[in-house]
Amino acid sequence: MRNLLSRIKKMQFPDGLSLSRDKLQKKYLYFQKMLSETNAVRMIMADMEEKLSGDYLFDMHYLRSNLNILSNKMPIIIDSLHEISDGKYSELYDVFKKADSEIQAILNKKREIGDIAKDLTPTVGKGGEKPEFSNGMNMAGVKDADLGKVMSPTPLKSHKVLIDSGDIACKGVGTGIAYLVNKVEDLNDFPDKAILIAKHTSLKFATVMKKASAIVTDAGSATGYMAALARDSHIPTILNAKTATKLITSGMEITVDAINGNVYEGRVDEVIELGQKIENLLKNTQVFKILEEVLKKIVPLNLIYLKVDSFRPEFCKTFHDITHFVNEMSMEEMFKISEGRDVKEGKAVRLVLKIPLNIYMIDLNGGIETASNRTTANNIRSIPMNAFMRGMMSMKWPGPKPKNVKGFASAVANIAIDPSQSRDRVWGKSFALISREYMNFSVRLGYHLSTVEAYTGDTIDHNYIRFHFKGGGASIDRRLRRTRLIKEILEKLDFEVDRIGDMLNARITRYQRSTIEEKLSILGRLTVYTKQLDMIMFSDAFVDCYLQEFMRDYCSTEAKSP
Repeated sequence: MRNLLSRIKKMQFPDGLSLSRDKLQKKYLYFQKMLSETNAVRMIMADMEEKLSGDYLFDMHYLRSNLNILSNKMPIIIDSLHEISDGKYSELYDVFKKADSEIQAILNKKREIGDIAKDLTPTVGKGGEKPEFSNGMNMAGVKDADLGKVMSPTPLKSHKVLIDSGDIACKGVGTGIAYLVNKVEDLNDFPDKAILIAKHTSLKFATVMKKASAIVTDAGSATGYMAALARDSHIPTILNAKTATKLITSGMEITVDAINGNVYEGRVDEVIELGQKIENLLKNTQVFKILEEVLKKIVPLNLIYLKVDSFRPEFCKTFHDITHFVNEMSMEEMFKISEGRDVKEGKAVRLVLKIPLNIYMIDLNGGIETASNRTTANNIRSIPMNAFMRGMMSMKWPGPKPKNVKGFASAVANIAIDPSQSRDRVWGKSFALISREYMNFSVRLGYHLSTVEAYTGDTIDHNYIRFHFKGGGASIDRRLRRTRLIKEILEKLDFEVDRIGDMLNARITRYQRSTIEEKLSILGRLTVYTKQLDMIMFSDAFVDCYLQEFMRDYCSTEAKSP
């Protein structure tokens, strides 16, 4: 045991961050710019895709003006990653130029089209008001597509309605047997022509989209990457339905009306016929054909899976590929910042707490309200940092008591969780980079290091949590049991988790800010709960025991009182 403690004390932890505060702030500002510009690009791409539904009129002016905006914003997005990563991905500029030149070539070989109204006969309103077409569509050139908006939400009274709200990501009608996807492995058994029901969107749904009749999720964004894949595959999709996984069970026959935003129990022939009768009045016009051709260079997402060799700049083919790559690599680069060294204490603010943590914070923009080099939690203005710290401080330190451990095992366990014992002292410093919306927190607790990164903004597409965990002072079998416990807890909280040995990476994206805050608070509790827990994980039975306890006592909105 003494040899074990001796080895642990010699473990080298990074003492700080290699970048100056000014450079860190600069990187963060570029990160914010990247988020803002990619969101604007996704909105434009989604709007242009929506025009393909035939519900909205547009002309060449609309097409050219939006393509011009995209052409101007894409280099800004690449510039942001260039600054964040210190020039790692400069080849993206050539990828963009190639895609942009192909789009311009399409436009240049087509004749200029003035007004699409020449191809259709409008009904002119009385009194000289703006002409309106007989199917209710607005005049050409007006950007009226509103992705996610339910146009006619009134459900059929003769059929049981399960869902009557949500964001329409792809219009259409689908009917079939519901299939709930609770974890990635469930996709392996996805039936043909089933309707995918899930808590949240995932790019991994791409593996079954050719089989799916429709998709309905509790949460998600109509401008997100999975929504774009659904539109590209023409799969009727309703996102942000809130209660789909509670009201719909696997095996239930349902009809998804992604035209009016309703989900019915059973097969509803009236709705199915409605979907079949929808006619796209624009599909034979030249401007529509140009839009179709142009979008092939913009919308398809070829880079889907992060952890494959093809997730590299040279495999980007479309604007969507570039924005996805930039978004993921920017988050990766920001996440890695905490792996640096040598920040001077004078550039950080010491957080004074009643818990045994040695925390230093670096304010990137509006994260702390103080001019001193020491502060308390009351002066933290960072939304994610406050949420995470609420969770940590709600726990009884240092952690849960061992269960049914006797003799030598009990002695080891009690030493491991007793704060008076030298082995449980916190070594080194914990560093947090924070702004009002952002947190990158490297937490040192005992013999392991975890990193939590989060963004909590008003735009759902920006919001995420990333979590990395590694280390421990116990033998490898006990460390493996602890990471298995953390993995199972995080999966129940809807995180996507990768576990390799005693190292774990998890992420969750595109939730409302309030939900991200709640999950950060639970993650703070989990960080304290599992502190030194590897020391007492003598058998697999401990995993199930602690899993049940944590889910029962610490996963509600309010933590169990210490």
